[in-house]
Amino acid sequence: MKNNVSIKDIAKMAGVSIATVSRVINKSGKVAKETEEKILQIMKENNYVPNLLAKGMRTNKVTTIGIVIPDISNEFFSKIAKQIQTLFFNKGYASIICNTSEDDKIEKQCIEMLQAQQVGGIIHIVSEKANKENKILIPTVYLDREPKFSNKRKDMAIIESDNLSGGYIATDAMIKKGCKNIICLSPKDVVSTHKKRCQGYAYAMNENGLNLKIIIVDNVSLEEGYNKTKEYIKNNKIDGIFATTDIIAIGAIKAIKEAGFKIPENVKVFGYDASNMSEVIETPLSTIVQPIEEMTLAAVEMLEKNMNGEKIKENRLILPVKIKER
Repeated sequence: MKNNVSIKDIAKMAGVSIATVSRVINKSGKVAKETEEKILQIMKENNYVPNLLAKGMRTNKVTTIGIVIPDISNEFFSKIAKQIQTLFFNKGYASIICNTSEDDKIEKQCIEMLQAQQVGGIIHIVSEKANKENKILIPTVYLDREPKFSNKRKDMAIIESDNLSGGYIATDAMIKKGCKNIICLSPKDVVSTHKKRCQGYAYAMNENGLNLKIIIVDNVSLEEGYNKTKEYIKNNKIDGIFATTDIIAIGAIKAIKEAGFKIPENVKVFGYDASNMSEVIETPLSTIVQPIEEMTLAAVEMLEKNMNGEKIKENRLILPVKIKER
């Protein structure tokens, strides 16, 4: 069996027209079930893979999209990239995934490369250093993080979860259980997600007449969560911690336990993102769950409509989050 068979060869082996094979591949038009199964079996036996590039040239439809993310090693971003890739693959698109490592210069190069590759569109999670808008001439949907330059363009497509509400409901849950001395651990105010989560924390604290204490960590890591918490509890009373990511919260838990406090009896701790780590650590972590599936599905649908020139009723979506207490 040869591996470089063409659609013409498949049609000949199946005893059908090229158009019939094309309908089976593209899932368009009516083909008898028996005929479809026969064609698919022949394709499988001959390791036939449709040529997406050739298909795009014939139909004048681009079949590749770009996915730009800030940190592929971050569980949250890798989940998003995987789901976007799967959703587009099921629609017949290939994906090029670019990791910017939170670097605006690399991000700019990624955008230029994707446009040079003539992708049909881009789903983009901006890097924390992105202060200026890159020149993008193709349909783009911004996901998760609201770009700092978004206020300059009302037509910008943005999909995010309700980070403000997430920070509020996590803090409010601790207050309702009697916490009065709650600190917020968050990285430097560089991206919209952490900023809005801190704002939600502040709203809940102010609403109940409690003093705010936002502690800035230098980076998102277990070490920073541990070190900042350990340093703070030496001289300060604490009965609650809201960390804007699970990773920081897990570091804080270690410091709290080393100091002789019990969780959640003495100190209640909330993280954010419902990571796998939050479930498997010795002390299960309460956290805020983001609707990753809904976010990625909305982004894919919005980008596809943009690429097809369809009008979009609402180009900015904020999807609700959920609380998971353990």
